[in-house]
Amino acid sequence: MIVDLPVSIEEFGAVRIYEVARVLSLDGSGYKGGGGVAHLTASEAEEYSARTAFVIPVKDEDLLTLENVVAAVPHSSPVIIVSASSRKPLDRFEREREVARVLHGATGRAVVVLHQRDPAWGEALRGTPLEEMLDEDGLVRRGKGEGMILGVIAAAALGAEYVGFVDSDNYVPGAVHEYAWAYFTGFSLAGPGRHVMVRIKWPFKAKLETREIYLRKRGRVSQHTNNMLNYAIGRMRRIETEVVQTANSGEHAMDVRLALGMRWAGAFAVESYQLVHLLESCWLDLEGGGCPFSPNGVTIYQFETRNPHIHAERGDDHIVDMLAKSMSTIYHSRLADDAVRERIIKLLRDYGVEGEPPGHRVYPPPGSAEPSKVFSAFTGESEEALVLGVP
Repeated sequence: MIVDLPVSIEEFGAVRIYEVARVLSLDGSGYKGGGGVAHLTASEAEEYSARTAFVIPVKDEDLLTLENVVAAVPHSSPVIIVSASSRKPLDRFEREREVARVLHGATGRAVVVLHQRDPAWGEALRGTPLEEMLDEDGLVRRGKGEGMILGVIAAAALGAEYVGFVDSDNYVPGAVHEYAWAYFTGFSLAGPGRHVMVRIKWPFKAKLETREIYLRKRGRVSQHTNNMLNYAIGRMRRIETEVVQTANSGEHAMDVRLALGMRWAGAFAVESYQLVHLLESCWLDLEGGGCPFSPNGVTIYQFETRNPHIHAERGDDHIVDMLAKSMSTIYHSRLADDAVRERIIKLLRDYGVEGEPPGHRVYPPPGSAEPSKVFSAFTGESEEALVLGVP
């Protein structure tokens, strides 16, 4: 892969955010070298693949779509499917496990399949700082963010150095494969031992509708979250900015130490909160010692890929829910002043949401719960978890 070498950078305390860099070539074979680009070779990609676990949150997804997403992940990377799928009237989780069995049987791929609502999680998390994730029934709360935290725990327990996230509703397997190479390119640019996050900007996003496909440059939620986060940090710094272009990126990756040391939000607040949390702790709280990633801080790369992101139609209610939760992360943060909060209230009113955005749950860093111990307790107790090809 050949990618524009990102050169423009904005620094917020210990957080460095690079402007969006574009993928110039999906296959860099035969590249002879030159300035201004980052070049990842196949051998380098294979090396990073073996050190990266991929987490795929899934909820009642079409099985063929899920199978294609798993098949697009480089073979050396273990895949962790974290399911929130229904068990009745059809046991969709069992069908997801069968997909994993078939792929493992045919290719030997390392794959782990977990259900978010497995009672064994309650036993494993009880008494740890992450006990906050449990609801009144003693089960992990429903929500994408909660599922991603479980994926981080599993990735750390498997010994991965990096963890990448891809959504399960992607109808273009080539896009998923491209995301993986973009992740590896970002890891390579950061260098060994550095805290790094790689976030994907889609060139186009589309939903399959009844009569046509329309390729949009900006997602209906992400355009608002990007604009509002940029507006907030611009007002705080007194310099207008458009540096954030991936606030709602479900496709992102980071080193596992960063994933374990960050606080995580639940539900659909998860992706935007990552940026808000890092800016609060490693910019606003830097002088007070609030950044757990000092002294080198965190580098964030944003890559615009070539494949469009095409997924199923979820409906307007889903969009409003995502928007409210994303706006909540900014509204209730110290990044927002009165002008920012007023603008958020006005935006949500346009979407039928009155008043302040509802609060969002924030959980302690996953590393505080001793991931290897938690995962071992979970797999030892679970009657549903599937672990194949993992030492």
